[in-house]
Amino acid sequence: MKSLRWIALAGLLLIPPYAWAQVQESANDTTNTTVKSGPTTGVQGQQPRSTTKAGAYSASTTPTPSTKPTASTYEKKLTPTKTMAEATEKPITPASTSATKPAAPASSTAAKSATTAAADASKATSATPAASGDKKGEYSFGDFTSETLATKAWDALNAGDHKGVEVYTKKALSLYENKAIDMSKTVSDFPPKDKAFSYWALNDVATCYFILGKSLQAQGKDNEAREAYKTIVDKFPYAQCWDPKGWFWKVASAAKDQMALIGTKYDFGDYTSQTLTTKAWEALESEDHKAVDLYTKKNFELYEAKAKEQQASLKDFAPKDKAFDYWALNDVGTSYFILGKSLLAQGKVDEAKEAFNTVIQKFPYAQCWDVKGWFWKVAQGAQDQLSTIGTPYDFGDYTSMTLTTKAWEALGAQDAKGVEVYAKKCIQLYEEDAKKQQAALTGFAPKEKAFDSWALNDVATCYFILGQSYMDQKKYPEAKAAFERVVNDFGYAQCWDPKGWFWKVAVGARGQLNKLLALSGS
Repeated sequence: MKSLRWIALAGLLLIPPYAWAQVQESANDTTNTTVKSGPTTGVQGQQPRSTTKAGAYSASTTPTPSTKPTASTYEKKLTPTKTMAEATEKPITPASTSATKPAAPASSTAAKSATTAAADASKATSATPAASGDKKGEYSFGDFTSETLATKAWDALNAGDHKGVEVYTKKALSLYENKAIDMSKTVSDFPPKDKAFSYWALNDVATCYFILGKSLQAQGKDNEAREAYKTIVDKFPYAQCWDPKGWFWKVASAAKDQMALIGTKYDFGDYTSQTLTTKAWEALESEDHKAVDLYTKKNFELYEAKAKEQQASLKDFAPKDKAFDYWALNDVGTSYFILGKSLLAQGKVDEAKEAFNTVIQKFPYAQCWDVKGWFWKVAQGAQDQLSTIGTPYDFGDYTSMTLTTKAWEALGAQDAKGVEVYAKKCIQLYEEDAKKQQAALTGFAPKEKAFDSWALNDVATCYFILGQSYMDQKKYPEAKAAFERVVNDFGYAQCWDPKGWFWKVAVGARGQLNKLLALSGS
């Protein structure tokens, strides 16, 4: 009987990455408006996230898993979203890569039935005896199979019930460790997938030692935890743990990772690409560049081969309803993006460029999920980073509020290049949403509803700022075109002044057109 899957060991806090408006579907989630004579302080809601979903850990370099958030997920204000595999089952509600917990781990493999297991275990009986010690009274060993015991141990670990972990793992070890040692002596490499289930005792006993090590580590018993992990490496080097999505992960490899991390603040969690990407986002936000390097490179080690396979199967970006299927592509592409940002922050420009170019060249169809309901294109984000290296410009979290604010600041500083960079990026990302919001209105939205038209307000304001910058440079034809776009296409746009009122952007644009007429005579 095949074991259950490995459910995630802990819930995730997802850190959203930066968003792309072209896929944004939830206008009411955010409101970004700008100020009459300065940067906006409007309410914002479109904060993109990390992406992608992942399958359970596989210590092999090419696991075969299935991938809000975050990411999923971009800059310091944002949190990534969920990794792809989980999102396929339940699209991330947050940034998707998000607040939902991954599934809990399952026991390794047990190809034998409960009857056979009971026969092999001299202490097992057809009854269902229980061990005392549970907070509620008793622990039940169920059918006494190694699968059942390992599954119950996983459940206890997830619940923080360390007594339960001890009870179930030690029962499994007492019944099946000798069988596991015998099986281990018969193999000199990892059994192929079609044979691996035959080594049920080897797999489940090693997995129980791993669970026990995690429990001891969580209790601060580092020496005992190290001993449990070392037992796996020394006695059961070819044990594998089964994930129900269809692959095995190598228990000894995971044990080595745990030993290396004992005494540090780092932890690979459940080893899903989702968890690793989420942790990388969090590390980037906290400027822990060592952790960024650790988590992103573990993602590459485990999932890059699968990401390349998924990339090769695409000729364009996967549609939204299929995008989560490409969890490895999304999370690996996002991890290279995060690594590039980290390297850039450290002044390692050449290495950062290499990471961004890897996204563009190897994973051009990677997408990162934002829990509010859209994906952003990772390669496009990488291209933006490359285009601004060596300049004072930075798109921040890519929200329309941030871009509009930066455009206002650039206008105030008489930085015509900055105005163009930020205003045009806002227009590029959010103009389609702005047009939809304009079309949905028959008049100016009342104050309490005006923030809902964030894209309309910010895009129109960016055209206004752009027009003003051109006007200051005496580029009258370009200024005229920018102001006319506001009047003709975004007539119900409003810009928020932090003092407590909105001003109508089209009215302001008409005033500037009248000034232009006087200045240019045409």
